[in-house]
Amino acid sequence: MSDEWDVIVVGAGTAGIPTAIFAGQRGANVLLIDADNRIGGTLHWSTGQMTAAGTKLQKKLGIVDDPEWHIDDCQRISGGELHPTLGRLAIENAADSFDWLTDNGLEPAPGLDMPVAGWGHEPHRTRRYAWGENGGISVLEVMEPLLDHEIGRGTVTLSLETKMTKILTENGAVVGIEVEARDGTKAEVHGKNVVLTTGGYAANPELWKELTPQYPLRSYCNPYSRGEGLIAAREIGARVNGGEKFLCSFAAVMQDPDDPLSARGGVKLNPSFRPPWEIFVNRAGKRFVREDHPSVDHREHALLEQDGMEMFIVFDEGIRQNSPHFHAEIEREHAVKLFDTHPSYFKADTIAELAGKMGVDAASLEASITSYNAAVEAGKDAEFGRESLPRPIDTGPYLAIHAVGFTVLSPGGLDLDDDLRVVDNDGKPIPNLYASGEVLGKARLSGKTYLSGMSLLPAVTFGRLLGQKLLKWEGAREAAE
Repeated sequence: MSDEWDVIVVGAGTAGIPTAIFAGQRGANVLLIDADNRIGGTLHWSTGQMTAAGTKLQKKLGIVDDPEWHIDDCQRISGGELHPTLGRLAIENAADSFDWLTDNGLEPAPGLDMPVAGWGHEPHRTRRYAWGENGGISVLEVMEPLLDHEIGRGTVTLSLETKMTKILTENGAVVGIEVEARDGTKAEVHGKNVVLTTGGYAANPELWKELTPQYPLRSYCNPYSRGEGLIAAREIGARVNGGEKFLCSFAAVMQDPDDPLSARGGVKLNPSFRPPWEIFVNRAGKRFVREDHPSVDHREHALLEQDGMEMFIVFDEGIRQNSPHFHAEIEREHAVKLFDTHPSYFKADTIAELAGKMGVDAASLEASITSYNAAVEAGKDAEFGRESLPRPIDTGPYLAIHAVGFTVLSPGGLDLDDDLRVVDNDGKPIPNLYASGEVLGKARLSGKTYLSGMSLLPAVTFGRLLGQKLLKWEGAREAAE
């Protein structure tokens, strides 16, 4: 290995790969490390959704768009919480990043008329939202050959199963990192620039309790999202914030109630894709939200406010047999076998017995179902305004699925200046230390909501900008193409 690197990138994922590619194109001697035994990081879990204004794809379809309109949409949806400068930096450079991916082979998923205005989250006013057929893997499939090319040229050295254990400093400036290999061997490596692209902390229950203590951790994420970059940076005085700006996703089933990392989706709860036949009740046995509310943000915030972010999907045998199948991953007749065998699936001959298995008040659950059935009979839900009222819940056995608010991303992270330099607790940049991707925290570019496509593409964009022009070293070419 080199005695001193021009650029050390910690994390070979969404942000780290383009950082290494573009720094290598400028002639840097780059060390790229990752604790995993493969590259890609969160791309292996990501749906791959991206938003950008003014792309070649839009222009080809005659869609007129502008970054200012994109910024306006993000501020509207986030309630004004898009970071004013980092948000602008991400959005004004998003089209170039998206075009870079499509120029190198990324193709929008077929059959969905991409770009679209929205999908799964709050819609934008303009069609600027797209992703590849294989989700995040589609992005990785584009970037990996470009990274391999730089590795082949000798500009990038990739070291997997290698984790950072410490950031090295001299006189307040970062000069390198301490690393540990799989066999426990430790070494110090020095570099002129250190870029943290280590991901979030949603796979670290202890760090979650510290940074996001208001909300329980239930996550579906990269198991290497352990917050190692946050921990190491904080040890040298970096500012970490934003952990309180959490919004749960709606909603997941816990495979093991005692394992916070066992959250799994698969139950179709988005009324845009499947109008609900069931009702949702909280721990008190009461309905708490209009089940077919068109705003996912509304439904997510309603679940966030419930005790433990917990809910139950309640229905009966008649609904199970006749409604569009609710499970995206398990066939209807296979799913029925989960009831009373899976810890989150309940079945009973009476509503009172079902309430006992759920651990909710039987009288409240009876009242909720009776009120809902009356709404079905009347054709009007006076309490919540629900429009989907296909049939009552009145045919035993009665069924319930325990679901919870969960996360795929970490809300908090490192604070940066406008040049993507990590800042200390006084707001001053720490010399030679940069960051990109989820290590910044989801809230930095979304606030307390989910902004469609504003996680993956900003990570690519910031990585591209770092490698292309923001990182400095002796002998660097002016900019990468």
